[in-house]
Amino acid sequence: MRRVLIGDVVAAVQLLATADAPQRAALAQALIAQADAAHRYMKRYGRAHTKWGIGTLEARARGQLPAPQIGFDLADARILDALAILAAALLARSLAAHAPHVLR
Repeated sequence: MRRVLIGDVVAAVQLLATADAPQRAALAQALIAQADAAHRYMKRYGRAHTKWGIGTLEARARGQLPAPQIGFDLADARILDALAILAAALLARSLAAHAPHVLR
């Protein structure tokens, strides 16, 4: 997945906030995995993935956002919950990528 910028966070959180609360964590994991796959696709074929975009969370989320979009109001509990879930998913991905590998 390409580097995560603030626009990626906003778009992903807006999408996550539209989902039912119990599904948000799974959706966050799926968005990250699909953005990563789209980035690898783009590097290999030199063009955007037809469903998942160019390898950013923003491209992945904006391709799925229902209309109308919800705002990014930090007083909205759905936004705060989605932000916490996305942050936890990104942290877990980062920790996994930098964890020492154990030889078996």
